[in-house]
Amino acid sequence: MDHDEHEDFQTFLCKAGFEGDEVLDVVYELQSYRTIPGTTLKKYINRVLATIEEEQRSAFLKGIIVGTALHKHMETCDLEEHINSEVARRLKEILSELNSDRKNGPKP
Repeated sequence: MDHDEHEDFQTFLCKAGFEGDEVLDVVYELQSYRTIPGTTLKKYINRVLATIEEEQRSAFLKGIIVGTALHKHMETCDLEEHINSEVARRLKEILSELNSDRKNGPKP
């Protein structure tokens, strides 16, 4: 995850109700698990599970499921289509303003 993606994801999580420091603490902890040489996905998940109390396992599972859903959404999201529709929307806005200015005269 590059710096810009990290900030966007952190902003997303903060808007969801998580504190910035809380998010950074968890991100740094998880990154430390991933940087251990020979880490596979299974080992990574097992390392994380080892730090979770038994009664919190369902919350962890929910996090994995939500994370998977977000990942799938990002993979299937047509970013180019989104950008094109946003550009078209903004262009219509600008043209509307120009037409309004032409009818009403320029703004002082």
